[in-house]
Amino acid sequence: MGETKEAVRLMTRGTPIQMHVCVTPIVEKEARNCLGFQANISDLNITYHECGISITSFGHSEELPCVEGRKYEQPWELSLVSEWDIVCEKESLADLLTTLYMFGMGIGSVLFTALSDTYGRKFSNILAGVIFLATSCGMSFVPTYAAFAVLKVIQGATQLGVGLTSTTIGLEIVPTRHRSKIGVINTLFWSLSVVIYAVAAYLMRDLNWRYHQLVAGLTAGYYIFLPWVMDETSRWLAAKKKYSIIERNLKKASHMNHKDAAHIITLFREKVKEPNLQDQSPLLSSDTCRDQNEHSQGVSKTERKAERPLLQIFKDRQILSLSAILCFIWMTDSLTYYGLNLNATQFHSDKFIGFGLSAVTEVFGAVAFWLTVDRFGRKRTCLACHLIAALSLIASVIFHHFTDTIPTLSVAVSAFSLIGKFGATTSFNVLWLYTPELFPTTIRNVGFGLGSLAARAGGILAPFSRILYRKYPWAPGTVFGSCCIVVAFLVQFLPETNKHELPQTVPEMKQWLNKQRESQKKKQKKSIIAENGADIFVCSGNETN
Repeated sequence: MGETKEAVRLMTRGTPIQMHVCVTPIVEKEARNCLGFQANISDLNITYHECGISITSFGHSEELPCVEGRKYEQPWELSLVSEWDIVCEKESLADLLTTLYMFGMGIGSVLFTALSDTYGRKFSNILAGVIFLATSCGMSFVPTYAAFAVLKVIQGATQLGVGLTSTTIGLEIVPTRHRSKIGVINTLFWSLSVVIYAVAAYLMRDLNWRYHQLVAGLTAGYYIFLPWVMDETSRWLAAKKKYSIIERNLKKASHMNHKDAAHIITLFREKVKEPNLQDQSPLLSSDTCRDQNEHSQGVSKTERKAERPLLQIFKDRQILSLSAILCFIWMTDSLTYYGLNLNATQFHSDKFIGFGLSAVTEVFGAVAFWLTVDRFGRKRTCLACHLIAALSLIASVIFHHFTDTIPTLSVAVSAFSLIGKFGATTSFNVLWLYTPELFPTTIRNVGFGLGSLAARAGGILAPFSRILYRKYPWAPGTVFGSCCIVVAFLVQFLPETNKHELPQTVPEMKQWLNKQRESQKKKQKKSIIAENGADIFVCSGNETN
């Protein structure tokens, strides 16, 4: 046995070191049985590959799997891929984790948005945050791939639950003129967190992946203290007619800001409470609750139907059309954004630098969002970003076709891919602000969640783009660019929400949409009249001549 190992070692000397390679040479008996004839060890040529072993002797050859495991360049505990040997025939299990994460986000987009519209933004947000904290920290201790995969689904659901409800809370607690600032703050924090994550991953590259996972999970530790700090949004409380809780929150805010609480409560009662005297707060007296029950028995069927947010979307053709357009935009942005993220290594040969460059585009996207979303509006910004992404990604595909003859064009391919990532990132940022502004308070989170659910479909498909890129490098960019062109066309059918007050109910939303449609028709008529007038003027001038 010792002589056999030494012979194999000498024969494989000089083989280039790979990320992982089969280990422990095959004994002579196994080699003879595989080849099906008697041979001396000196006649064998054994080569160790990443996923198998090649044995040749006098023209005969045989391929074997890594019968006794693999050897990795770095310690096996640095990555969950090496710890659980998720390579070669198991390579798809790594992409499956991303798919499961997106599947979980799809569950979260439905579950936590429904909870948010029913039980409140605060309850849904804190519930998602606490579960996310427990799940993310627990993932650093799981012993098997199966357990890690199950927690990955839960992590995806709670992560999106936190994101959606936090965005809704931010939009509902600020006045109209400051809404875009909430979007800017969200995108800046997101982009900076991606950059910090890239730096942390580089600094922790020599540590066990479980420490990395634990540190990332502990970033949500503030959710332990949030229930005593955060209040429910007044818009949701007003929609549910819980006026006593609003007054309690206003008193607390007045004391914190050294304002006259009595004056503010008086203004609130005059402008909000008096038109809707019925109070459904559980903190009211038993007499009031009895009055509420008597009143609720006389509520019409139409009002009860209005309490079902999802039905309101699917039963109204106008809202359903708007939702369908938003769903396609969400799916396209998610497919493009996550597809480019998963293929970030194409930006640079070093995976850390490639991911770092991808992270920097997040910062530029946040800055572009800040500079354009108020100046040009949500609609124009979204349109321009998708056109930038489409043209850049298609250009990268064209340049990639000539890299074999002109290798220096690979720099242009990376540059155009990064510009495409910039466009996709900025448009995604706009969408997180644009979507909740379109829906009224009563169905805002459900409509927001419906769009995000469509995004998960794109996210589930994104990992397959990496497989497609290996076989057909031109295919992902072509698909992403084509979808962005379609989105640029569909965006024109959406209304502009910049500086418009958030609608409170479905009738308010429909009235607003009808007004925008009528104004567009008037503009079209004016342009047609102006064109006809110009044609008549030209024709009369020709006749005079």
